[in-house]
Amino acid sequence: MAFAYLFYFSSFIASIVNPFWGLVGLIVSVLIRFQDRFPAIASIKPFSLLFLGMIIGCIVNKDKLAKHVWKQDQLLLGMLGMSVFGLILLNPGDLIVQTWEFVSSLAFYFFASRIMQTRQQFAILFGVMSCCIVFMGYEAIVDVARNPETSQFIDPRNGRWQGLGYYQNANEFGQLMITTLPFLFAALLMKSNILIKLGAICFMVVLVFVVGKTGSRTVMVLLGLMVVGTITLRGSGNVIKKGITGGGMAIIVLFGLSFAPGPIQDRLQTVLDAGSDKSFQGRTRAWDQGFQMVSWYPLTGVGKGQWNKYHGLMPHNSYVQIMAELGPIGIFLFLWCLRLCFEEFKPFFIEPETKSDSDPPNSLSVQTAEVHPVWGTQLSKTNSEQVIESSTEPVDPQTKTIVIAVLVVMAAWLTYIFLGNQGYAVWTYFYIGLCCAVRSLRPKQIAVQSG
Repeated sequence: MAFAYLFYFSSFIASIVNPFWGLVGLIVSVLIRFQDRFPAIASIKPFSLLFLGMIIGCIVNKDKLAKHVWKQDQLLLGMLGMSVFGLILLNPGDLIVQTWEFVSSLAFYFFASRIMQTRQQFAILFGVMSCCIVFMGYEAIVDVARNPETSQFIDPRNGRWQGLGYYQNANEFGQLMITTLPFLFAALLMKSNILIKLGAICFMVVLVFVVGKTGSRTVMVLLGLMVVGTITLRGSGNVIKKGITGGGMAIIVLFGLSFAPGPIQDRLQTVLDAGSDKSFQGRTRAWDQGFQMVSWYPLTGVGKGQWNKYHGLMPHNSYVQIMAELGPIGIFLFLWCLRLCFEEFKPFFIEPETKSDSDPPNSLSVQTAEVHPVWGTQLSKTNSEQVIESSTEPVDPQTKTIVIAVLVVMAAWLTYIFLGNQGYAVWTYFYIGLCCAVRSLRPKQIAVQSG
């Protein structure tokens, strides 16, 4: 427990000196959750301590933060406004607690979008995250090996593996295990030394093994989709060629699953029989209830955090959860924000522009290229005497590998929360922030003078 105290106070100081290392400490604390292992630590309110350190660090180091302008800021603030408005009208007693929880999650968006600015920072952050997650997986493996009948990492109701505290759920634990797999795969593809590559392979073996033990159908399907998505996005050529590559990888993944152990195959086969699955039927009933909540309160929804007052089961769908609690405006703002996040990746998959053959080589004019604040596209102005052309530098392969990993993680998380209750979870807004942060990794505009 002494190590945990040292970790929190060291991270607090690091947050003030260098917000990036403070963010690393904050993410580690959310992953490991020392308070679940040592309840006495809760007395120092570790999250609030690190959160305060990050706020101070961002204020002190404001000149070093990213200066981009994102429309996502306004959309997320709009969601917060809808939350406050609905709670004031329907349940003002929960206003402070629910608003604090939402602000805490939105802060992860701010930290990630403003602090993460280099490829090295992405690599370090996800390298540290991988170490934490592998430790938790290895911890489960060792405990089950020593206590096969009484291990706290085994759910006594069904024999599936689970984590501790917040992760004491097979699905949540399985999702945790696949969080950084795209970045470990990226480590194999990037120009790194042999030790890093061997470490990445060992980490991946541990994580995939634990995923199989959790028996989470959703996570196992996502694991396959992550592999297919990564290979497809890394492929060259047009959409058709990428589609062929993705289809081929999907066939290979399905073939590989045919060699999986019997229990895993049995779990996956139930996906094809969702209509008679009691778990899935319960989820659809909850979704139907969510739509009814919107019909009762079409302007505000029932209010953030108020779902359980109207339905006995959890929503089991983050999009329905947001829609029911923040109303149609809230879910519209959220989906619009997600669309903009995916558009952040567009410049990394566009071939560099080339000059048209019809353009005169020596026109008596000046064509200066301005960069659009969002897309980096060129707006031309004509003056006189010479031509200045602007083009985009090719995307660095290692940068593109990191960007693809971020995109795959984001897509996998958004798919996972379709069946989960993470509409306001810190990870949702952390990944949104990472998507915004990739703008700092975009290829630069270069000017070439001719004539």
